[in-house]
Amino acid sequence: MKTRDRILTASLALFNEEGVSGLSAVDIAAALGISPGHLYYYFKGKAEIVSTLFTAYEAELALVLDGAAAAIAKPDADLTTMEIQLRILLEETHDMRFLFRETGALVAAFPDLAPRFRRVMSAQYGCVVDMLTALAARKKLKAKAKLIDALARQVVLGLSFKLLQLDLEGDAGAPRARVARAAAEIMAPIAALAS
Repeated sequence: MKTRDRILTASLALFNEEGVSGLSAVDIAAALGISPGHLYYYFKGKAEIVSTLFTAYEAELALVLDGAAAAIAKPDADLTTMEIQLRILLEETHDMRFLFRETGALVAAFPDLAPRFRRVMSAQYGCVVDMLTALAARKKLKAKAKLIDALARQVVLGLSFKLLQLDLEGDAGAPRARVARAAAEIMAPIAALAS
């Protein structure tokens, strides 16, 4: 693995385990067993590492949202299809959980992240609206536009923070089990509207 990739992999693991705020670029270099100068050769500092990780998240999320759109466009798509897509989105959230544990602090420390977070949330919202609208059009769901809007906003909130809530509640289950539980909880109000 190239040094740049090793730095990103180690940084992601450290950020997910310990958070961003309490770590410095020197801490990351120490964890890798390289000199700070070596790290600074590849990245100007922690801000650039966070930005690069966010860029990777944006790219992966775009692929996942495209996959969700393709899945829900199939004529046999139903609520199970949507729940599977939400699980995939939650897995992406889990992989980058540091972004959601410290959103406020990250945006304050790295202001360029704020518009990027907004774009991510907007893209997720649009995808969820499209999924709900498609299900309603196929009579798989009883929901009008106003309700779809409210449900989509709740789903996006759940995608961002449901795993954190489970952490705070002390749910120590395996990540896949926690993702499945979170997806089921997010889907519960939607399933109640099934036709």
